[in-house]
Amino acid sequence: MNYTFESALTIHEIKALYGAVGMTHYLKDAAETARGIANSTLLTARDGDKLVGLIRGVSDMHTIVFIQDLLVLPDYQHQGIGRELLSEFDDYFKQGDRIVVVTDNAALSAFYTAAGFIPGDQSQATTFVRPRRLLEPKY
Repeated sequence: MNYTFESALTIHEIKALYGAVGMTHYLKDAAETARGIANSTLLTARDGDKLVGLIRGVSDMHTIVFIQDLLVLPDYQHQGIGRELLSEFDDYFKQGDRIVVVTDNAALSAFYTAAGFIPGDQSQATTFVRPRRLLEPKY
């Protein structure tokens, strides 16, 4: 398995990986997802040329990192790939004060807890999410 920081993914790779793990909301506008990925820090796991997993996040590179996605193809899950992606990502951002993850996936919640992350209700943190709004002219 090759772990590499990359700057972008192809639309085909996005559709294959995100579709395989059921994150179809990213596929409503795959080109927009590709632009978002290109503006993120992206660490991939590849089996040869095949994209089998990734972790991506955004950071100010000093105080905070937000992990947006941690995905591994179903056929490659439970082989330590997600753990290795998280470990290398954590090492890359070791200078940051904290890493924040928001997930509604029970399996990922258990995964992050096992990796030493503290649930928000135990860290005195409250998460707020503003749903997407269409841009409206102010005049």
